[in-house]
Amino acid sequence: MSAVPSRLHSTPGSGPRSDPHGPAVSAPPGANGPWRNALEGAAAALCAVAAMTAVTALALTLLDAGSAGSLWSLTMAVTAMAVGGSVSAGSQVPGDTGPMGSGMAGLFGGGGMGPSMSGAADVAPLGVTLVGAVVLWLAFSWRLRQRRPASGELAVRAAGAGTAALLALVIVAGLGQGTVTMPMSAMRGLGGGQDAGGLRGLGGLEGFGRSGGVGGGAGDPLGGLFGGGVGSGGTADQPVMTYEVHVGSAAWGAVLWVTVALAVGCLISRRVRLPLGGALDRLRPGWAPSLSAVVRTVLVLVAVPLVLLAFVGAVAGGRAGTAAGAALLLAPNALAVFLTLGVGAPWTAGAHPVQSEGGNPLAGLMGALGGMGGGQQPTAQPDRTEHLRSLSAGGWPLWLVALTVTGLLLLGCAWAAARAKDPARALPLHPYRGPLARHIGMAERFGVVTAVVLGTAAWTAGASGHFGISMFGSEMGGTRAELSGSVLWTVVFGLLVGGLAGFAGSLLSRGCGERGAR
Repeated sequence: MSAVPSRLHSTPGSGPRSDPHGPAVSAPPGANGPWRNALEGAAAALCAVAAMTAVTALALTLLDAGSAGSLWSLTMAVTAMAVGGSVSAGSQVPGDTGPMGSGMAGLFGGGGMGPSMSGAADVAPLGVTLVGAVVLWLAFSWRLRQRRPASGELAVRAAGAGTAALLALVIVAGLGQGTVTMPMSAMRGLGGGQDAGGLRGLGGLEGFGRSGGVGGGAGDPLGGLFGGGVGSGGTADQPVMTYEVHVGSAAWGAVLWVTVALAVGCLISRRVRLPLGGALDRLRPGWAPSLSAVVRTVLVLVAVPLVLLAFVGAVAGGRAGTAAGAALLLAPNALAVFLTLGVGAPWTAGAHPVQSEGGNPLAGLMGALGGMGGGQQPTAQPDRTEHLRSLSAGGWPLWLVALTVTGLLLLGCAWAAARAKDPARALPLHPYRGPLARHIGMAERFGVVTAVVLGTAAWTAGASGHFGISMFGSEMGGTRAELSGSVLWTVVFGLLVGGLAGFAGSLLSRGCGERGAR
């Protein structure tokens, strides 16, 4: 009898509650409307851009980039480069400045005749790119793990993320401009053949303008060329160049970066099952395990060393800090080159001298005057081209080491993909249904995935740069450097090696399954 009143006189709010693991409580009307989804997608993109900026700032701090220019401007520039923005630099010596009047700038300044430096760089620091992509997907899918969104809702979130990323990275690219101080040692020996003589001749004329004799500047041709400095605040030892990011390339790269990051995330996600549409939803079970295995393995190979290097570099400083800063930016680039080299892709690294433009009599005159500077003869900068497959690592050919490592990684990925795939989804793309159908189907899908991933890696890991000195309206000397690999051959070899790894991994998975069953 005493139990009944206790139930009747229970305190307000202490009655039965819904099971937290039961049916989800319906959200109020408009809680998941299009504006909220768009804002959540935009917030995910802004979080990704903020993470990219933080990683870039950390890497440049470890590299002591603040001693060459504004750390803020350099951080903005490198962050924009991470999504494909290209950078150009240059410096035109004004003809009416005091120190310039004693050198060649005072003699030929104005009207495009003064000495100038120009440069360009096109390289993507993939360490920053991958950090942004991972943060973008984690923030984008965070709230979607609690419910299954509709396809229209997913499209609105993606549109919000793309718009926010576009605007944010355009602003970042616009802020990525400033000046950088370059050491004179980085610019000696830029000319080749006649160009080198021309630069020495300019140095001799600078000495003539100061002391009435020729040859005073032969030992330091660029110092004489620029009359004691390049740009405002520069000195003979440290010329200053201005740089800026091309906003158009950064904007296009931002859209492509968001699209690829969200598409790969939708395909490989295990916790979030996002609706992609009828045909794509039917294809995902057959292709997603292979893509997931390859992408996750690459991310682990990149993330673990980067975290360790960043920690050690931040604590130790010195050369360890410099190595850690470079690794934060370019370690994934090196990994991409190594893995694609392992499937047989040709990679070349080269440094080529820029020859002066023909038909310029003043450039020829400077070449003739080059011999007057201390009796030094013009020396040509060598044209260097190195095929990476011919290098050696620990006494072994680099291509053999890369092939061994890449083959083992792909075999492990194929084994993991075969174990995760439903046998009914592993049938080949052609009508064959024999005893090897499952293995052939796995080889086809894994080969295509490997070719696409490695081809994309080869395309993004390439780099090129140019630096030159111009005078009298033509280029007197310079250097062009590049790191290039063949995307076409990477795709072809990736398809072949990936197919073999997929077939072997499927056989290995089946053999392990049969032994486990016994």
